[in-house]
Amino acid sequence: MSGVDTVALLSRQPELYSTRRLQQALEDRGFAVLRLAPEEFILGLDGEFTWRHRDVGVVEVAAVLPRVGSPLTQLGARILRHFAAQGRYCLNDADALLAARDKFGSLQILQAAGLPVPRTAYFAHASQKEALLDTLAPPVVVKLLSGSQGVGVNLAESREVASALLDTLLHLQHEAMVQEFLPGRSDLRVIVLGDRVLAAMERRASAQDFRSNLHCGGQARAWDLGVLDAQVQELSRRASAALDLDFAGVDLMRAADGSLRVLEVNPVPSLEGIEKATGVDVAAAVAAWMHLQLESRGRAA
Repeated sequence: MSGVDTVALLSRQPELYSTRRLQQALEDRGFAVLRLAPEEFILGLDGEFTWRHRDVGVVEVAAVLPRVGSPLTQLGARILRHFAAQGRYCLNDADALLAARDKFGSLQILQAAGLPVPRTAYFAHASQKEALLDTLAPPVVVKLLSGSQGVGVNLAESREVASALLDTLLHLQHEAMVQEFLPGRSDLRVIVLGDRVLAAMERRASAQDFRSNLHCGGQARAWDLGVLDAQVQELSRRASAALDLDFAGVDLMRAADGSLRVLEVNPVPSLEGIEKATGVDVAAAVAAWMHLQLESRGRAA
């Protein structure tokens, strides 16, 4: 690169594995890294898009890498939109982040793109609850409309349990989402960067939990890309592209008949599980991708 480009790494927790790995990989690639806690921004509109961050002075930022958790999705999107308006490259951008974090909205987009998703229903009034449970009978999975790492995902094995969970969701967020229960105890997490599948792992649920998320006690093992089903790779790339994501973790699972379903697409995938399970240096690939994007924009040489 000519000179040193600065990447803003949006993360409130510098001690997290993913934050540390990405910062090191970016620095190894020759970038200066400015870690910025999203909640410490002041965004200004005064004829120009301006920003301040606590005691950070005026800094020319070339690109932005968001590592914002679900509770900060809206804030993160506003910050990304601000930087994008200044012509900065964002991995991923605001609209993609918002679309992917909406669990039902993202499934709408995926199905519209011709991708297979689990049977799912959404409603926003208690008067529709019984009709929904007549058409999508337990066992079902009841989900929050946002969330990650398995939080807000509950298995209802009976109509009574499903009804109680839906009542709680309607009270808390005035809307609810119900999904068919896929009986397998494992899923696939596939990491996509651009149009390339970087790595894949199988996540298997513990005996005490139906969720395969590693944060819920699931176990991971590497999936050799050389033998990864071509359909898995194709679905993963298409799912990421449908949501306009440059970097994504795509979760797939098989239905009872063996056919694949796209469960969801994570716009801020964790690096710890996938790197430790597969040995793939995802952080270095992300840093190389960001260099390539800046180079194509004339920012780097």
